[in-house]
Amino acid sequence: MARPKNPFDWSGGHPALDLVNTLDERPLPAPVEHLATYADLVRFTELAGLISPTQARRLRKLSGPAPALVVRRARQLRERIFDTLAARHRQKAVDRDALDVISEAIRKAHATRALVPCGSHAIARHGWASPEALVLPLHACALAIEDLLTGAESGRIRKCGAADCEVYFIDRSKGRRRHWCSMGNCGNREKQRRWRAS
Repeated sequence: MARPKNPFDWSGGHPALDLVNTLDERPLPAPVEHLATYADLVRFTELAGLISPTQARRLRKLSGPAPALVVRRARQLRERIFDTLAARHRQKAVDRDALDVISEAIRKAHATRALVPCGSHAIARHGWASPEALVLPLHACALAIEDLLTGAESGRIRKCGAADCEVYFIDRSKGRRRHWCSMGNCGNREKQRRWRAS
């Protein structure tokens, strides 16, 4: 069976930023939602490396109202992290309520972690207490957000320089001079605009 097409934007350079970018065409009146279903959320977390392919296969079999609630909560968490990044980009105070929502999601995610045996030199590694719990993709996203906000690269988060693009990314370029989410998309479009305006 063929795998579904990958609709996600991976220009963020970090799973939490790629999560933010799952709402495409954000500044337009009708943005494109790439986390419409639970299967979408599972696919995203699998491709982002936040859950294993085996976990994803098991989770894809779940359906009903409970997974739909998990998707809604994931989208709400995504919007709180977007609000936080947007406030920082505009050099405004970060909303305390947004951080409280993010903190609560991270706390719940940590509560589902457990030490599991591993075959390497270490005795154990972090795993999930319930690796088939339907909230697993949500918890995986929350832990990625924690890593983004508290990690060493948080100072390298940038917003695409195009006026009509709300994509955020980690700027790992030399001299931190990256302006665009993608040179092939926004970069070329902005260059063409400037060329026409000159």
